[in-house]
Amino acid sequence: MAVAFNAANRLVVPLLRSPVHRVVSGRLMVVSYTGAKSGRSFAIPVAYYAFSPDEVWAFGARTGWMSNFRLSRPVSLRLRGRDYRAEGLLVDNRTEVSDLVIELVERGVTSASQDPFLGLPKGRIPTRAEADAAADRARIVRFALDEQL
Repeated sequence: MAVAFNAANRLVVPLLRSPVHRVVSGRLMVVSYTGAKSGRSFAIPVAYYAFSPDEVWAFGARTGWMSNFRLSRPVSLRLRGRDYRAEGLLVDNRTEVSDLVIELVERGVTSASQDPFLGLPKGRIPTRAEADAAADRARIVRFALDEQL
């Protein structure tokens, strides 16, 4: 599985950085960061949700790259064809994630309710139990956009 993701990343990152980014940039962005422990540079495509004009969220599994954001960390984002500086911070507390899932859907971010990873009901606000179930599967990194580069 990891081999397939790595191969896909090698194709998607250049696509998101190219003039034809619109094919996928409505749903995916590139997060470029330095590993908290390794010090290595990473650039990975992740699904995002535009929460507000100055904040985007990425949902992910309870392991992996998100662990680098337990403390607020600077990143570069390639978002809808533009580069931004941002600060990323992990939210992995189940109650907080559940609350944020509900808030996202209440704000009308319909792509969240259609995300198969989250498993939320379509066409309505999730119940607390449904949001809690999504929070059991996911964490969130909140990216506060600092400035466009």
